[in-house]
Amino acid sequence: MQYVRLCAANPSDMESPLAHFSLPSTDSDSMPDIANDSDRRLHSRNIRVMRVARLKDVKLHAECLGMVRDVSPGGMMIDAHFPLEIGQSISVALLDDQELTGDVVWKDGKTLGVKFREEIDVDQILAKPSIKPDGRRARLPRFKAGKSATLRIDDKIHRVELLDLSQRGAKLCCDVKAKMHSNILLRLDTQRSVRANVKWRAANMLGVEFHRLLSVEELGNWLKAD
Repeated sequence: MQYVRLCAANPSDMESPLAHFSLPSTDSDSMPDIANDSDRRLHSRNIRVMRVARLKDVKLHAECLGMVRDVSPGGMMIDAHFPLEIGQSISVALLDDQELTGDVVWKDGKTLGVKFREEIDVDQILAKPSIKPDGRRARLPRFKAGKSATLRIDDKIHRVELLDLSQRGAKLCCDVKAKMHSNILLRLDTQRSVRANVKWRAANMLGVEFHRLLSVEELGNWLKAD
């Protein structure tokens, strides 16, 4: 899984303080590949953020880690290491069950402009995770992992499968009969480990919540590990 950084979609007409996201001049050898210059002028109101997101190629169902840097009602600009081309459809999730769908409308090297299919309510989309009407807590985006790891609990080491991962926690497959709220140490390798509590269990599944949020760099390293 590859690491990407995301930001917003309107580099040319942004109001201060975002004016530094200007595009190269037409005389430059690095002139971006533009599908339609009007697509760069989706909206003038851009909000700067720094939020982890899950980026998916709609057709291939491939996903990767991203960082949303700024967003407007009509789109976003993405600084991406994920190979995307003009015309490709992607979805971006800032929460686990909240996906925004759009199309790549321009690119300049690793920087991409994405136009949403429908305008969004930026304030609502950027609202911090909270309790949903059904009582469940909104979750940060989770990423498929499928990696072997170890779980230390009560000074015993157990082999587990790391099924998915977010900044806040993970889902594990294992035969460990862990008690609720037990303190555990989840270790991927000698360089990657985090302490957590058992939050739920069902059959051979465990859900754990980390004692701290993983940084974007940490999350990317966990996902990229062999």
